[in-house]
Amino acid sequence: MTSLKEQEQDSVADASVPIDLLEGRYYEEVQIGQRFIAPAVTITESMITTACGLFQDIALLHRDHRIAAENGFRGPIAPGALTMGASIAPLALIIGKKTVTHLTDEITYRSPVYAGDTLDIEIVAVRREKTSRFGIIEYATYVTNQEGQEVADILTKMGHAYSPKGSDA
Repeated sequence: MTSLKEQEQDSVADASVPIDLLEGRYYEEVQIGQRFIAPAVTITESMITTACGLFQDIALLHRDHRIAAENGFRGPIAPGALTMGASIAPLALIIGKKTVTHLTDEITYRSPVYAGDTLDIEIVAVRREKTSRFGIIEYATYVTNQEGQEVADILTKMGHAYSPKGSDA
């Protein structure tokens, strides 16, 4: 009878070769309708404060509880740039080193994001277009909070490298 360690060694082709998590996908490797579930991200008060400073966003809705309440919010809300950035960052895991360019983002905010909200992110490839230098893939990103409430919808166009001629991709 073989040990678990021996079975593991037999089933691994070459464990010495590391897997690059940011290797990404060539244009040909992403199909319309393909779905990607990103790791959830919890927005913290510290993230909101940092984003306000970084983006020089001085809107009182992001830092003043009284002003936020007077405007119908349960507390200060996250800046839109923070919500968008946290939501599209997982695209780096899809495209990785095959990025040629980040062309556009169109975002629709559906609900406010508060400190303590956990955002669930689903990305779907919705359109492909070939150009002479690279392939354009449009991704729809759907963002919901921990209660399943829609937070944002984002359409992003990314330029993917074509696979090298003669490769299997």
